[in-house]
Amino acid sequence: MTYILTRRMALVIACGSVLGLTSCEKMLRDMASKTSADQKAADTTTVASSPAPEAPKAPEFEITYPKGSKYAGLTPPAGAKANPFEEIPTIIETHKDKANWADKHADIKGVLLQNGRKDYLFVLQQQGANEMLRHELFPHYYQDMGNTAVLNAIGFYTEQLVEAKSEDSELIYKCLRALNGYWEADKIAKVALTTAKRVQARPITSAADTTTRIGSYRQIYARELKKMAQRLSANGA
Repeated sequence: MTYILTRRMALVIACGSVLGLTSCEKMLRDMASKTSADQKAADTTTVASSPAPEAPKAPEFEITYPKGSKYAGLTPPAGAKANPFEEIPTIIETHKDKANWADKHADIKGVLLQNGRKDYLFVLQQQGANEMLRHELFPHYYQDMGNTAVLNAIGFYTEQLVEAKSEDSELIYKCLRALNGYWEADKIAKVALTTAKRVQARPITSAADTTTRIGSYRQIYARELKKMAQRLSANGA
């Protein structure tokens, strides 16, 4: 009898041990699964919360260079003690956050006058015109479209773009729209048509000439300038 009880107790202990091991294994598997799930969730959260890399910022404008220009890409003049293409950026930095645009305008005009006989003047003209028109004059013009000081300055920088043979048809189109009624119609028509012809004669050498914002807008606004010239000429006839 004692033997039978002892054997039964052994079986109960053995069964309990087996069940305990099985239960432990299940518990460990459950813990492992939970840890893995928690790790995946943490990884997902980390990826989701990580800031996406910023896309390269598209250039605000392009400088028009004559074919084969030695100054393409703002290459400074050979042998120059100081890089003249850094003068206007320096002025921009000096006047940063200053409300009086006239002071910046005066400094930029001074640079243009000082370099009036240089063969790289066309670069400075485009640098100065883009800065003043985009960041100073147009914002003031849209607040007060009858401000003659602003209109006079817009006219000045429009002439700088024309002299530089700029192909920035979008910028010139916006200038001429602002100067409508301030400049004579025939002067506006002449600038519009000259710019349109120059842009439309430009060879398409790469996909960027038509697919990028600057490239596609160059063609779109060239057509608009041509229409502007035709409309003004018809009204003046």
